[in-house]
Amino acid sequence: MIRIGVIGAGFIANKFCDAVNNSNLDGKLAAIASRSLDKAEKFKEKHNFEKAYGSYEELFKDKDIDLIYVATPHGLHYNHMMEILEYNKNILCEKPFTLNAKQAKEVFKKAKNKNVFIMEALWTRFLPTIREVKELTDDNIIGDIVKLEADFCFTPNKDDDHRLFQPKLGGGALLDVGIYPITFANIFMGRPKNFNSDVKMYKTGVDIAETIYYNYPDRQAILKSALNYELPLLAKITGTKGKIIIEGLHETESAKIYDLDNKLIREVNHPHEVNGFEYEIKEAIKCIKYNKLESDIMPHSETLNVLTQMDNIRESWNFFYPQEKN
Repeated sequence: MIRIGVIGAGFIANKFCDAVNNSNLDGKLAAIASRSLDKAEKFKEKHNFEKAYGSYEELFKDKDIDLIYVATPHGLHYNHMMEILEYNKNILCEKPFTLNAKQAKEVFKKAKNKNVFIMEALWTRFLPTIREVKELTDDNIIGDIVKLEADFCFTPNKDDDHRLFQPKLGGGALLDVGIYPITFANIFMGRPKNFNSDVKMYKTGVDIAETIYYNYPDRQAILKSALNYELPLLAKITGTKGKIIIEGLHETESAKIYDLDNKLIREVNHPHEVNGFEYEIKEAIKCIKYNKLESDIMPHSETLNVLTQMDNIRESWNFFYPQEKN
């Protein structure tokens, strides 16, 4: 039984804990840590943890913990993981893994030296629907892919001091939601030859909306992400023999495949066991049990690949986080 510790007691941690408690996996919630002991105690009761800590370091030192899930704001991931690794703990870190590829390389290097498992918790890559659609496109079900469109645009209705809008916490649309359309492009079309983009910056100093064009020799991906307007969560993959509509984008349970006459020829349906987080958790537990240092589904190279692309995009906007300027 893999004993799991969680740092950060926010929205994402709630989803993670629900998945652990309600799916059939060989793991259990052992300890929760928050900056507030009162908050940690309430979170413990809500999700049936064994222990609650009022500091992260107390959890890191807990010898009973096998795996730590990092659910803190983006800008804190690097420092938290580097400290966790001092205690030789396995890590599952919420996306984006770090602010940039340089930080990620340092974390991966330290994890390898410590001989522990570490993985980015980018749940989309583990979803059965995505994995089946990838197999179908590889088998040429819609012919050669010529275009991909993916949108993740919403209005969070949060104050400006929320992590989404704060540079020090890694705020902005690109790292929070833009990572999903970019991941889609990488899964189905690979790394682009080049890109161009349009961006709108917010008064707090982070990107609030962008359209990114990934250019390939014979095809293109159009990727939209925003924190100031709404679009349906959809991805559309167009090929020479048909198209695929993926509903729900990052959390998808279904996809529909059409031929050139717009006739539905196949449906892919994989309802979540719980909420979709269970697949990445099962993968992490399996890797730890088999003494693997990284996942075949979410290898370190893919984390670095996408982070490097986002680094290049932000550089083209002349947008850098405070931690990067220092």
